Amino acid sequence: MLRSVPQPVYQAVFYAALLTVFILSLLPVGHPDFSPNDKVNHLFAYLVLMVLGFLAHRKPGITALKVVLFGVLIELLQGLTGYRLFSLLDIVANSCGVLAGYLLVRFTPIKKYNNTGI
Repeated sequence: MLRSVPQPVYQAVFYAALLTVFILSLLPVGHPDFSPNDKVNHLFAYLVLMVLGFLAHRKPGITALKVVLFGVLIELLQGLTGYRLFSLLDIVANSCGVLAGYLLVRFTPIKKYNNTGI
């Protein structure tokens, strides 16, 4: 399945996912959610971003760094909004998701696919 998808499709999906996370992260919310489920959601979202970023660009180390920095940027911007909060725990959860995604792409057959998706 992964071999039949051209890399530009992965790139489009990756950037659409980044934009979606960016928008959802900066929308006003009724109340901040400090539940463990919130952190699991962060972890899962950033795991997905990491895997999509790898499929889009094939550079796991650089992708991991960029996705972590994206998460930090989101948190900094949330702190500036007045209706969202900056959270170090969110950065930790995001980074754990990136680490999980990094380990997934480094130690599974997914890393063997070439740049053309073939």
